[in-house]
Amino acid sequence: MQLSTKLGIGGGALFVMSIVVGWIAFPIMLKSQVKGAIALKEGSDMRALWAKFPLPLDFKVYLFNITNPAGIESGEKPIVREIGPYFYDEYKEKLNLEDRESDDTVEYSQRATWFFNPSKSNGLTGDEELVYPHVLILGMAMTAARDKPGMMGLLGKAVDSIFKKPDSIFIKVKARDILFDGLPIDCTVKDFAGTAVCKLLKEQGNDLQVDGDNRYRFSLFGHKNGTVARERMRVFRGIKSAMDVGRVVEWNNEPALTVWPEDRCNEYNGTDSTIFHPFFKKEDDVVSFAPDLCRSIGARYERPSHYKGLSTNRYTANLGDMSTDPHLQCFCPTPETCLKKGLFDLTKCVNAPIIASLPHFYLTDESYLETVQGLQPVQEDHEIFIDFEPLTGSPVSARKRLQFNMFVYPVEKFRLMKTFASALLPLFWVEEGIALNDDFVKQLKAAFKMISLVGYIKWSMMSLGLGLAGAAGGLYFKRRQTDNKLTINTITPQMASTKNSGEEKKWPLNINTLQAATVPASLDRN
Repeated sequence: MQLSTKLGIGGGALFVMSIVVGWIAFPIMLKSQVKGAIALKEGSDMRALWAKFPLPLDFKVYLFNITNPAGIESGEKPIVREIGPYFYDEYKEKLNLEDRESDDTVEYSQRATWFFNPSKSNGLTGDEELVYPHVLILGMAMTAARDKPGMMGLLGKAVDSIFKKPDSIFIKVKARDILFDGLPIDCTVKDFAGTAVCKLLKEQGNDLQVDGDNRYRFSLFGHKNGTVARERMRVFRGIKSAMDVGRVVEWNNEPALTVWPEDRCNEYNGTDSTIFHPFFKKEDDVVSFAPDLCRSIGARYERPSHYKGLSTNRYTANLGDMSTDPHLQCFCPTPETCLKKGLFDLTKCVNAPIIASLPHFYLTDESYLETVQGLQPVQEDHEIFIDFEPLTGSPVSARKRLQFNMFVYPVEKFRLMKTFASALLPLFWVEEGIALNDDFVKQLKAAFKMISLVGYIKWSMMSLGLGLAGAAGGLYFKRRQTDNKLTINTITPQMASTKNSGEEKKWPLNINTLQAATVPASLDRN
């Protein structure tokens, strides 16, 4: 076998192998490995990581101190000053997991636990005294004024009884009492108004902490700290279909919400926000269901990003504009009234007149920002974003930020708010975030090193194969040129007289005798 043939066969084999291995076999194997690794199979590493993430989430709370309480009560624009962050390490755990093989789902309860982290709280301790609205009294007043104005007289008497005749809707209170320790509620009262309101609070107030016989405390997060949520979540495990992993099937034993007037707003779209399917494309929205908001929220691709050497994609989210987006109008407080851009009414979800927005009214209609002084919306500090590694669907860095507000206005029949200002009053905002540490990033990078190695090998094999094929072609061409080269013999033709025959000698007619006289002398050496 000629050398050129051997080289050609070898080069062709390498070229074909590079295509088969690099572009067909390895991608199939990689997808299979990723799909297997992402599935929430019992006993798997991913299942354990998903059920109890070993690292704490960053949980920051910012409170708005009221600097002109008397002015607000007399109708002036609220002036607020942000105090924070109060930094907490948040641990989330999924408990009482129950698998259902028939539909490839798993059901669980969730528990969140917060631990104050003074080293990251910029010198704040929680003992700082703020001037802050009594959120429970304010919430009851605004709810009654909107839904049952005829009950304002009864509510006023109940507030005087339960809260000992406060002289203002604003109180001086420590930050820790607002956040976790709680404000006292005395339901030992015997009067009709106080008893009636206390009964209502106990029936609807899932956010009350028991503090003795018929005594309670109210805080923003204390009732949730370290307690298992009553509502259970059911999600796909992703064993049968990796693209469904984490997608919500049921919440609170219901296949859809019943909060909103239309089905599309009651649907569970997306995952439980703790796991996402792999192989993300830029055009894919990152969608998750948020039980605390009674809705799903989608984040859209914005730009490429990088995190600790990983190539990622950044997605951002907002609350939309229910006043102009027909797909969001079923979230409007009533069919006739819709909040403007950037606001979301949580009243039907949390049974309190709370309005959600991005912090400092970022991406919110400016008319709301004009009702209060002291807010400065900044994209870097106040947007919602997620940096995704698209192959594995891993969120490597994320910040979920939401602000909670309350509409306030004069309530003539309520003593504490007769001449109140009209405004969207910011109460507090939270940031829940994650940033994978170096150990987790190294694990992701290890996978990409393998991918890079395979890429290097396949391109090297292809290049070597093409090189060998080229060399084989060159050798073959050279050999053909050698085989086809003209061999010219030098012959000096002479006319000889044959004495015996007397005839002219005949020369054979061939290529060696044609134009013999014109052949260059240099060819004689061949």
